[in-house]
Amino acid sequence: MSHGIHRILCCVGLRTDSDPVLSQAVGLAIATGAKLDVLHAVKSLSDDVVTTLRDNIPDRGILESLRERRLKEAGEVLDEQIETFWSRHPDLREEFGGREMTRSVLEGYPASVITDFAQRAGSDMIVLAANKRNFSATYAGKITKGVIKRSRVPVVVVPPPCRE
Repeated sequence: MSHGIHRILCCVGLRTDSDPVLSQAVGLAIATGAKLDVLHAVKSLSDDVVTTLRDNIPDRGILESLRERRLKEAGEVLDEQIETFWSRHPDLREEFGGREMTRSVLEGYPASVITDFAQRAGSDMIVLAANKRNFSATYAGKITKGVIKRSRVPVVVVPPPCRE
């Protein structure tokens, strides 16, 4: 069954519980038969930090290895989150079956990284967290607002779980 959604981009942070976002994205992929891309965008270091590092570590090879290590460590945490999600939701894993799912970690300004990735990958939908609980003007965080502003495809914003 096709709903015009063939590829879904699921964006997760590493500091918060990614289960609600993964759950929505997996559910949508199951319902539409879409492929699923899971992305974490690592925020670039500030210019001041980069300048300080360059001033104190003149070897460019070491600087590049530090950058690569940041991305590798983020990838390992993302892999753990995905495995934890599947272990908590074996029913969804079974339903998802052998459908294609990719995992990426990229560096840059998160809203730009997300929308650029979505465009390059041919995503038909983006799923990400609201990161805020109330429905006022601040419902969506800065990154979510940036994605909504830049996106050329529908954006599903998943609110955080209710805390009782």
